[in-house]
Amino acid sequence: MSNLRSAPALRRLFLALLVAPLLALAADFPHETSDLPVDPAIHFGRLPNGLRYAILHNQEPKGRVSARLAIRVGSVYENDSQRGLAHFLEHMAFNGSRHFPSDTVVEFFQRLGMGFGGDTNASTNFDRTVYQLELPDTKPETLRESLTFFADVAGGLLLNSKEINKERGIILSEKRARDSVGLRTFVAELEFLVPDTRFPQRIPIGDEEVIKTATRDRFVEFYDTWYRPERMVLVLAGDISPAEVEPLVKEIFSPLTARAPALPEPGLGSIAAPDTVVASLHSEPEAGSTNVAVETVTPYSYEPDTVALRVKYLPRTLALRMLNRRLSILAKKEGAPFLSGLVGVTEQFEFFRNASIELNCRPDQWPAALAVADQELRRALEHGFQSDELAESVAELKNNLEQAVRTAATRRSGGLADEITDDLLDRSVTTTPAANLALYTPVLEKITPEDCAAALRETWAESHGRKIFVAGNLTLPHAAPAIVAAYNASQAVPVAAQAAVKEVPFAYTDFGKPGKVAKQTAVDDLGATLLQFKNGVRLNLKPTDFEAGRIRINVRVGGGMLTMPFDRPGLSLLANVAFTPGGLGKHSVDDLQRILAGKTLGLGFGAQEDAFAFNGTTNRADLLLQLQLFCAFLTDPGYRPEALRQVKKGAEQLYARLEHTPDGPLQLEVARLLASGDVRFGLPPKDVMLSRNLDELKAWLTPEFAKGPIEIAIVGDFDPDATIDAVARTFGALPKRAKKPAYTKARQVELPASPLEKEYTVATEIPKAVVRLFWPATDSRDVKISRRLRLLSDVFADRLRVKIREEMGGTYSPNAASDLSETYPGYGWLVADATVAPAEARTIADAIKAVATKLQTDGVTDEELVRAKQPILTALRESSRTNAYWLNTVLASAQENPQRLDWSRTRYTDNENVTAAELSALAKQYLDPAKVSEFIIRPEPPKPEAPAAKPDETEAKPTIQP
Repeated sequence: MSNLRSAPALRRLFLALLVAPLLALAADFPHETSDLPVDPAIHFGRLPNGLRYAILHNQEPKGRVSARLAIRVGSVYENDSQRGLAHFLEHMAFNGSRHFPSDTVVEFFQRLGMGFGGDTNASTNFDRTVYQLELPDTKPETLRESLTFFADVAGGLLLNSKEINKERGIILSEKRARDSVGLRTFVAELEFLVPDTRFPQRIPIGDEEVIKTATRDRFVEFYDTWYRPERMVLVLAGDISPAEVEPLVKEIFSPLTARAPALPEPGLGSIAAPDTVVASLHSEPEAGSTNVAVETVTPYSYEPDTVALRVKYLPRTLALRMLNRRLSILAKKEGAPFLSGLVGVTEQFEFFRNASIELNCRPDQWPAALAVADQELRRALEHGFQSDELAESVAELKNNLEQAVRTAATRRSGGLADEITDDLLDRSVTTTPAANLALYTPVLEKITPEDCAAALRETWAESHGRKIFVAGNLTLPHAAPAIVAAYNASQAVPVAAQAAVKEVPFAYTDFGKPGKVAKQTAVDDLGATLLQFKNGVRLNLKPTDFEAGRIRINVRVGGGMLTMPFDRPGLSLLANVAFTPGGLGKHSVDDLQRILAGKTLGLGFGAQEDAFAFNGTTNRADLLLQLQLFCAFLTDPGYRPEALRQVKKGAEQLYARLEHTPDGPLQLEVARLLASGDVRFGLPPKDVMLSRNLDELKAWLTPEFAKGPIEIAIVGDFDPDATIDAVARTFGALPKRAKKPAYTKARQVELPASPLEKEYTVATEIPKAVVRLFWPATDSRDVKISRRLRLLSDVFADRLRVKIREEMGGTYSPNAASDLSETYPGYGWLVADATVAPAEARTIADAIKAVATKLQTDGVTDEELVRAKQPILTALRESSRTNAYWLNTVLASAQENPQRLDWSRTRYTDNENVTAAELSALAKQYLDPAKVSEFIIRPEPPKPEAPAAKPDETEAKPTIQP
């Protein structure tokens, strides 16, 4: 978004995805009545029929266009007989229209080079429906055909009864796939927070009975009533000229007209703040944890987006940042009764404001977690904030604004298209990063801790009441009064002001005498340079202009999981989640966040199959500091106990969740079965995972970090000489590195001796099953085979789409993919899976096998190859101008694996030259029906009710009268 008004507030992911302000119709663009400067590069227009459009020339990715058609209508516009039709219509857009017959839409876009689901997609929320196209090129015919499709969506859908009936099963399958503990909790929370509104009864996926039975006339009624030009916004962002595209927009969209009388906006209901504390418990035994939230809900009306409004909400933004920071620090304390916390405030639907503080905890800890939420909120409300807290939050926010300016020139069109679309629908002004920096910088310099506390008090005024929502794996007799009593008990506890924190400097700036470069090789055709320092550290550089103001770094150390002790299963997972939270010898991770506030730094770490990897994103000014930070973790990791405490809390929740989801058997057993019991695959049992400790982790990592080989890749907007100097002063100054062993024995993984077939059940009330099939393949070392197996899996996936989704309606998103190891010779799989109704699992599994067998026997057609190949070629063209591709795929291990340089040279032409005969031969070789392994995970069948007790035989029996 283009402003800083609010942080995430209704906390769950579903709300973040589904909730957006509900709009009244607006005649003008928001910037026309605002004092905020709109992005001058955007060309706005409005057709006589009311449709608005915005066109932006943007250079990244080159040769592509991101297109959005948004209609201001969603599920809250449905009447009782239409519940679910807003979303159903979104599906029908791909099932036949004036210019696109029902059986050609997906195939048409595939031939253009657009993948189904990735480049062609749509979404329906409470108040809007947005159609999305990522065009593969800017050819006039591509633009015309794509805009014609949008025009058909806007006014030319056929809504054929046969297609509606065919799609019902797909919608029901999607409803089943989306059903989850999280969604059920989300609905329950809506019912508690805003019970007298339309929202709890208008979840976008809809009502099952309506989905099954709605007749065509109901679809037409909804479509004609709400798909009106004046409710539509068209956004085009990409490598195009607005002046050249605008005439095409006018030509194609001007004929659109309203097809039915306009209806008034629906009444949303009413919002009433409680006079006292009210509480609710939503029990979900299958949840992995319990969440405790203290909330307020108050009426809210639209406020025009102006300078004054953005300045008004800035202190609140800072207050939320500071309070979230406090929760993060508290969660790591010994004995903390919660794993994580989040506080947020947001305005929803131009209708209500929600403020919440939520903590995640074990079910037995809910009273203590509730007390923390209450008392930390009161601590901020009563005593405000410290100047050191504010300075940290201001530094972070200013750095974000400055970094946005540095990277503005190479923003991606897809993100810009989404931002412009949302801003137009939300009646917000799309401002540039430079304008945001100019607006906020002088204000940030003047804001005081008292300003932030006052903003928080206004939002959390006692007159707003309190709603306490507890949800998760907790059962509680007389829940509401018990929760209120616990809250009242906490309210009686006085709170003191937050203590100030002493500032300390970063302690890791000197790693010894800078190293010298021993060898330097230019790879001119790829624009890369490969260097080696005298201590053996390798460095691979590629300066690019793909992301202005951004540098991406990857550091590979040692042998990763190839060196993991086989008698310590789960140690790699512990490394992934506990190493960086353990901080440094001289700084905790919380100290680091405070010390490094205002800097652009990243700190990712993971134990990969063949190396330990650090990664981060920075800029020129902070590059040396970023390398110092990595070196500090390499030479003096902290292994602090708070890291293990957090890991164990998280592990308890993870394993509790896995008991009730299909992921459980797949992660806990199937992954290891497919590797013949190798403990490096999948998750260990819970008790084994919880037995791992930091001493074991330290014993594993210390020798690897002290002597293991190091290869660094740096890609992005950097000065090569300054970068080499920064590496010389950090990694180049370390002790000499050993040569990487072959790890021949550790690389051996055995495929199962024979195909596996196993069924599992999980204890869940969610009525869905998972089918997953595996065909043994090979590794990815032969890149020509790897590329062709990727294409073959895409053909396989498309056949599954047609058969399982379109013809059978058996699943929403059947999938196929190739999973080929880069580390373990000969190890790899072709995989297919689907989420299905439990009763249909066997049928769908057999249908997937039948599709695979037919593909094996009949081979791949030329037409299928074209539709699979074109989206891949589009993706290859785009990825060649991304730093992520060059960093992770080419340069991360370019000296350890020099063949990667050749792979980058041949990838486009090799994929372009793949033939159907080659794919058919691979299908014949690898999709052997006699070798497939099958796993089906279903819910446990419901337990039969206990029979009624038999009457006592000695009991007197009634006499039957004649």
